[in-house]
Amino acid sequence: MAKYKHIIYAFSCVFIWSFIPAVARFGQKDMDHFQYLFWSNVLSVIAVFVVALIMGRNWKQLVCIPFSVMFKVLILGALDCFFYLLLYYGYSIENGVAVLVIQYSWPLMIIGLSFFLFKEKLSIRQMIGIAMGFTAVVITFTKGNITEIAVEHPQALLLVFSGAFCFALMSVLSRQFAIDPYISTFWVFVCSTLVSAVFMFAFSSINLPAGDSLMPTLLNGIILNGISYIIWFKAMSSPDSHKIASILFLSPVLSMMWIILFFGDAFVPAYVMGLALVIISGLLCISAKRKVSGQKKLTDDLIED
Repeated sequence: MAKYKHIIYAFSCVFIWSFIPAVARFGQKDMDHFQYLFWSNVLSVIAVFVVALIMGRNWKQLVCIPFSVMFKVLILGALDCFFYLLLYYGYSIENGVAVLVIQYSWPLMIIGLSFFLFKEKLSIRQMIGIAMGFTAVVITFTKGNITEIAVEHPQALLLVFSGAFCFALMSVLSRQFAIDPYISTFWVFVCSTLVSAVFMFAFSSINLPAGDSLMPTLLNGIILNGISYIIWFKAMSSPDSHKIASILFLSPVLSMMWIILFFGDAFVPAYVMGLALVIISGLLCISAKRKVSGQKKLTDDLIED
């Protein structure tokens, strides 16, 4: 049983993450995306802090970090905030399956950023993966009719695409310093909370989770974005983490099922084709990256999802 524990962790995490789109919609019934993200971040900070203490981390280790490290984590936290803020906005107004396709374009963005920022060479698999990912985005925006943009809110998908870029940039930059994963996750959520608070005060107002939004916010903050990170750390501690990581791409498939089941979003064949292409694209990029960069960098790229 012990040899399967990492796979169990990975499947558990993927199953949990597959509910993010559905829970985000339920959570924004009585709150906007600024308020929903802020309170989710607050709960995530508390959840990760408590779990870190349970796992043997000293509270001084969590709270007291060098200023140079804090500055870097602040950047990661801001990028994390932008990703979720734009993602939640997209799920609140656009077809959820379409948003899923754009959301999971981040693997090909990681490859592109690694090429431009760190001059990493592109393999044939990566080039094919990027081409397939780009095709998936085009199909999604046009519903298969490449002569026109056919989605109801193209600006929402553009914002989600920008959010996916923020996540990819966060993943690439996270390689530049080494820090305990519990500590880094705690501070990423702290910084994301601060940035989301600025956006909430600037563009919205304080609104405590209540009514239909209370339970989804609790689930999102404590489990979907909080404890799930810890589970993913355990999954990625496997010697075969590059194989475990590929399980991640089951998440959008399950998410599509929940979105259609719970909300009756239109089952557009072009979206399903786009989702399949973006999953294959991500798998190609990850498998190629494993050969080029090694196991440790792959773990760093995926650990922040």
